Amino acid sequence: MPTTRSQRARGRGRSAGRGRGGPASSRGSTTPAVPVRGHSGLFYNLQDMSPPSAARASQGITADFFVDRVRRHESERGAYFAFQLNRPASVRIYNPVEEGQDIECTCEEFQTTRAICWLIDGLNALLDTSTVPPSGRLGHTDIVTRASAMYGLIGAQLPSLPTVLNATHDELASDSDDAVEAIRSPTFPDARADQVCDMLSVFDPERLPDEFGQDFAPVPSDDTPQNFYVPYSLAATIYRLAIRDESVFRRLRRVITHDVCANAHLSKLRARAREAFAKLDSYIEDGPTVNNNQDIPRCARILRSIVDQICQTRNIRTSTGPLSATVVMRVAEILVEILQEVCNRNEDVYYRIGWERDTSEDEPDRNRNLYAYLIDDPPRFSASAPSWMQETFIIDRLGQMPAHEWRHLIERLTTILDQIRERTHPEDQPPVAYRKLDRMIQDYTTEAFEPSSSSVQRRLTLNDPRESQRRRLE
Repeated sequence: MPTTRSQRARGRGRSAGRGRGGPASSRGSTTPAVPVRGHSGLFYNLQDMSPPSAARASQGITADFFVDRVRRHESERGAYFAFQLNRPASVRIYNPVEEGQDIECTCEEFQTTRAICWLIDGLNALLDTSTVPPSGRLGHTDIVTRASAMYGLIGAQLPSLPTVLNATHDELASDSDDAVEAIRSPTFPDARADQVCDMLSVFDPERLPDEFGQDFAPVPSDDTPQNFYVPYSLAATIYRLAIRDESVFRRLRRVITHDVCANAHLSKLRARAREAFAKLDSYIEDGPTVNNNQDIPRCARILRSIVDQICQTRNIRTSTGPLSATVVMRVAEILVEILQEVCNRNEDVYYRIGWERDTSEDEPDRNRNLYAYLIDDPPRFSASAPSWMQETFIIDRLGQMPAHEWRHLIERLTTILDQIRERTHPEDQPPVAYRKLDRMIQDYTTEAFEPSSSSVQRRLTLNDPRESQRRRLE
């Protein structure tokens, strides 16, 4: 097709390094003699390419693009998949059956652009095309052949492509930790749906992410505006947009960070623990009612379950992305707060009740004392019971956490230890909880205050007369 003078001028301008994509000039450049590593981790041999083409290919496979969305379109030329990138560029891969093998980019006039090379590198790492394996070459013919072979696989994995393509991008680490965490999960759309529910649930004062997500219907696969809009529900509309649109998801994640979600989750679990104590107090005061039948065994089970959820929240969130020191320390603070509240309830709660309570003669004493039920004399559960029902209440979980997460609570833990010791009869063996907590505190204080070998050596050196003389001479 003939070109106009303005098109030729733009072509000359870009070849001189004045193009939108940055320096693309080959003046003085040479073709790399060794394979070049792309952002996906694959290597490419660019030796057979001209210096300008090799420069564009090298810049492309190491560029900082990411995919906003992928959609299938129909045009006069036939069907194609459009990969909309974060830069003003869209890469189109045409249906080889309808149009013949072809790939094009809207950003530049070269046949093989940086955006095309970046996309092909990512697709090479993700899609298994055993009939046309990656050739390690990025010539135009190689790229067209490869893209056409992947056309069917692109359609089969269309919903997940933005997430998994962006996850291959090493340079995103400089963007933000939360952005990296947001695209790390390998499954889609369930993992994405869980993350969106986690973010949106921070606006609900009571429900946890898994409870909040029950309101949302499955997201349709067709990216039409009608399928995004949910009448009378802003949350459901944002939910669908964030799952299907990468840019919406990223913007939400920048505002509702990993720490924000964790803090909201912990606050709700803390509120549920306080509610459990309040319901027990109400039960003791007024007796069982239609809405409250929470005696000590039921309250103890609820508290154990909440403690398990708090620790699971910490473990899962720290495994998928970094949490700030403030958040992980707050986990320990909530656990110690619950433990302290239980220790404050070391009494027979039914001793002076004003209502008649049905009891049996063989009722264990622990059923009348929350402290005894959870710490001093917990019941022995069968081996089939969940592990969180059998462990030493809270203390086992604190012992599994690094000391730096709970060391700021050492004074409160020491107070709890004193409470347990004072309430243990002199002739009785201290409960397991006491021995474990005592050992945990002793191990920490020994490690924290015992001088290290390096500090001892430093003091010996400073006390050496020869060292003092050397410092005076200096």
